[in-house]
Amino acid sequence: MRQEEQSPPEHNHELLSQHFKEQEEVMQKIYRTGARSYFESLPDLVKAFSPHDRWIRCIDDRTPGGYHSAGSGILRKEEEVLASFRAAQVQGITSHDGCGAAAMYAQKNSLTSNPDEYGKRWSEQIAGKLGVPYKHIEISKPHNARICYYDGTRRFNFSNVDSLLPGFIVSRRIQDSATSINEAEITANIALGDHGFGKLITEDRPFVVVAIGQSEKELEEFKKELTPTLSNFGNKVKIDGFVAPK
Repeated sequence: MRQEEQSPPEHNHELLSQHFKEQEEVMQKIYRTGARSYFESLPDLVKAFSPHDRWIRCIDDRTPGGYHSAGSGILRKEEEVLASFRAAQVQGITSHDGCGAAAMYAQKNSLTSNPDEYGKRWSEQIAGKLGVPYKHIEISKPHNARICYYDGTRRFNFSNVDSLLPGFIVSRRIQDSATSINEAEITANIALGDHGFGKLITEDRPFVVVAIGQSEKELEEFKKELTPTLSNFGNKVKIDGFVAPK
């Protein structure tokens, strides 16, 4: 079953269309030549795989850097989240404005207050149990992603390289396949829905989930595990990928 965010405030559709067009040249290269050819052609790609602060951020395209988990894990069991974050040696937890995962949590549990408050409460609670700092990220702009990076390296950060498009980031390396696949599905729903580019995403201009493996074998495994779920979107979602530079 597809999961949706709550209705957002009105987008500036003219601005949204402008952002879509600004990404078109790069997206057309990815459509034509494939993700591997495009990403490997970038001379500074290795900069996107740099050590980071190991803070947990949402999968949201507006919260780059660090590790990523939808709503800092709010849609998962607490004990599972704590175990995976400890294993990843997480050093901080964040929440953010307009968190779709927090909205999904509120809807699932029939909660009526501002969903962001549940997101803040959850993240602060997890930070406290891990003994790490917590901070809230203020965001005022809409989603601006035509890509989801399905990262198997724990190191990827698109904001380190100017030529990389903004995108959702699913940290596949720090969580199991079922959780990661579900998060990739969430990003597709956002991109194709009222919170993202919506009807601008078409079969000719699909949303792309870019798997990033540490080896050819791992890349193929990631693409294979994503296929059954993402195929439900038809040709409006494309699975592609590349192997991270050494």
